[in-house]
Amino acid sequence: MPLLLSKQISPCAAYAVWNIQETNQVLLDMVEEKVPDYMNPTRLAEWIVGRILIKSLCGQFGIAYQGLVKNSSGKPHLVGSNVEISISHSFPMAAAMIHQDSSCGIDLERTRGKLVRIQDKFVNESEHAYLDNLEKLCAIWCGKEVLYKIYGRKKLSMRDETFIAFESDEIMNGRIRKDGEESAHRIHYEAVKDYYLAYSI
Repeated sequence: MPLLLSKQISPCAAYAVWNIQETNQVLLDMVEEKVPDYMNPTRLAEWIVGRILIKSLCGQFGIAYQGLVKNSSGKPHLVGSNVEISISHSFPMAAAMIHQDSSCGIDLERTRGKLVRIQDKFVNESEHAYLDNLEKLCAIWCGKEVLYKIYGRKKLSMRDETFIAFESDEIMNGRIRKDGEESAHRIHYEAVKDYYLAYSI
């Protein structure tokens, strides 16, 4: 299988990345869960691979995999477990993360011109130095998606309530400020082919 990356990042956390090259028929033979019948072929491939990755990550930690469900905000959870997970896909790439102790987030995004066109929707004043810088904008977008997934609830403004500061070429410091509360999160990011991958650490 075209597993690009599989990395344990701490004693209780790991992530994996898959480059989808298989046909959907091949993927269907790799999953035992009931598959939705309302998805287009691309979305179906992402759905299947996300579950394959989570099941594989569960196996690394000896966690029984019984499937996934989503809460009212759309955040995925393991059936019968409190272990935190996160999934991202941007066809043909997909990524997943598991963390046994705390909320986690992972995001994968291709560097594409659309991010420049919509930068005003997610870049705030503290990040204005990176306007029109496609690589930095992609990293910021990924970092804010990670924060959104960590937050795990709806109605979080990417522009006004999430903040990214670059510590180095591999580390971003992210903050969520919402309803008078603030939380800080260190986010690792790296290039994977022509994508950026970001995840909470």
